[in-house]
Amino acid sequence: MKKWLLSLNLFQRLLLYFLIIMIVPLILVSSIIYIQSSKLLEEQTEEYLEQVITNLSYQSDRYIRNYELATLPLVSNPNVKYFLDLNDDNTKEHIRYQYYESIWSMMDQIAIQHPAINRMYIIGDNGRHIASQDNSTFPREEKYKNLHPITPENGKIIIQPSDKHDDISITIARKIRGMESFSPNGILAIEVSIEQLGELWRKTRLGDNGFFMITDTNGKVIYHPDFKFIGETLNEVGRMQVSEFNQGTFFEEWDGKDTFFRFLTSDYTGWKLIAGVPESQLLAPIAGVRQTALISAGIVVLIACLLAISFIKHIVHPIRLIERTMKSVEQGKWEKVPNFSRNDEIKSLVNSYNTMVDKLSTLVEQVYKAELKNKQVKIELQERELEKQKIEIQALQSQINPHFLYNTLETMGGYGLINGIEEISDMAESLAHMFRYSIRNLEIVELSDEIEHIRNYLTIHECRMKKPISLNLEIEEEVYHAQMVKLSLQPLIENAIEHGLKKTMKELEITIRTFIQGTDLHVCVIDNGKGISAEKLEEIKWTLKKDNRNNHKFSGDLGIGVTNVNRRIELLFGEKYGLDFESKENEGTTVSVIIPYRKNEKCKPA
Repeated sequence: MKKWLLSLNLFQRLLLYFLIIMIVPLILVSSIIYIQSSKLLEEQTEEYLEQVITNLSYQSDRYIRNYELATLPLVSNPNVKYFLDLNDDNTKEHIRYQYYESIWSMMDQIAIQHPAINRMYIIGDNGRHIASQDNSTFPREEKYKNLHPITPENGKIIIQPSDKHDDISITIARKIRGMESFSPNGILAIEVSIEQLGELWRKTRLGDNGFFMITDTNGKVIYHPDFKFIGETLNEVGRMQVSEFNQGTFFEEWDGKDTFFRFLTSDYTGWKLIAGVPESQLLAPIAGVRQTALISAGIVVLIACLLAISFIKHIVHPIRLIERTMKSVEQGKWEKVPNFSRNDEIKSLVNSYNTMVDKLSTLVEQVYKAELKNKQVKIELQERELEKQKIEIQALQSQINPHFLYNTLETMGGYGLINGIEEISDMAESLAHMFRYSIRNLEIVELSDEIEHIRNYLTIHECRMKKPISLNLEIEEEVYHAQMVKLSLQPLIENAIEHGLKKTMKELEITIRTFIQGTDLHVCVIDNGKGISAEKLEEIKWTLKKDNRNNHKFSGDLGIGVTNVNRRIELLFGEKYGLDFESKENEGTTVSVIIPYRKNEKCKPA
């Protein structure tokens, strides 16, 4: 997303930002208005439905209560109580007939006063029964079996709807007791047509698609205007709501539609009176508002886009002109941007740019001339510096102490005069090798060449001093082919013999050890001489760090050769390389030659 945004040009990006600033608040405001309207409408609908079902509950309870009160004369009638206590063994026929006649007469009077009663009947536990109609074909056992388990023992009524879809009726039943018993021993029931009540329910106005229905506490439909739904059960959400709460609201799919339900529990009947309104009908009043809002928002966005394009072009045009002019400047054409008839930041930017072009064109011309002059001067200085370094290197190399060669020639002459032995031949051969090596026109050699030069040097020294010198080499095989500064080890060996071993009675022992640290090669010359004091060692290290171009002498007597070796290494590889001294008195001295480690390469003449 960020990559795509950065790929847009200024015009596209400004237009996108402007649309975001317009559309996002518009969406937020529209969403808030829509949500609040929906919530308010839902609350109003819920309040209206609550009023409807409260009114229906009151009228339904009142209607059914009237028929319950109509049965009270039978409950308290002595003939009914004696009827329940009748026993075929001790009751005469004419007495039983009197009870039947009296009870039938009361039933007829109640039925005349309440035309909606379809049937009244009493069923005793003794098997006797009286029904207001069709007494001979009355299904006593079936009625008793259905009512006896569900009718309370405390005399409260139960209301059982008919299980026939086309029969809008209920049965009101209660248990009664005889004159001699202390517990109920019979059931009094009336079957009442609630067609009149159903007409009231059907006439309830809940919109074009709204409806009213009644369920039991388990969500089973007792009444519905469409008989096909009687006996059906609410879905999971509805069943949970009506079983756990006395009143409330919930959304649930009903008959393939998302429907809003409001329910209330009747305290008298225990029924769940439910009013349902499809969600499409519930939100219908704001559908027009939503459509109008969408059309209005589209028109507003379109007008805003047109205005934004015009405004953005007015801003971007001079910037693009500056961009094209800058590309011409990149190609070496010093063009200026025409002035605009406006007084804002864009005009200030154009003026600043034109001023900058004037100054840059002048500066570039000046810099170009100065650069040509400086380039010529640099070339001359570089040539002069290279010549100076070459002369300095040659001068330093030529300053190696020639006294050794003089002494050697003197010794060779003494041997020749006195003894005429083969040592003179060995010394002469070694000296010849040393001469040939020292005059080679190379500044960089292999380490093996330096070691061979040291061997020739020590051969001559042993003949001169008549004292054996032990040379130990601790060098890796591949390191023998590493590059080395020519004549860098001889002055260190000579210095070790002269200052470290010559004045002691020890057997002379010199070790040359190499190791690689990072990209650097360390060649260490180690002797077992008398060592150097701490003060002298600090003076040597300090002197090696100085600029030795004009000062080639230590304050001590180490010799000019060591200083020259250090300076040559600095000139060839840089000031971070050179010699390093470590020493302890009466233990010996270690001088390390530190140079870049380079594998076997063909050495070039200096």
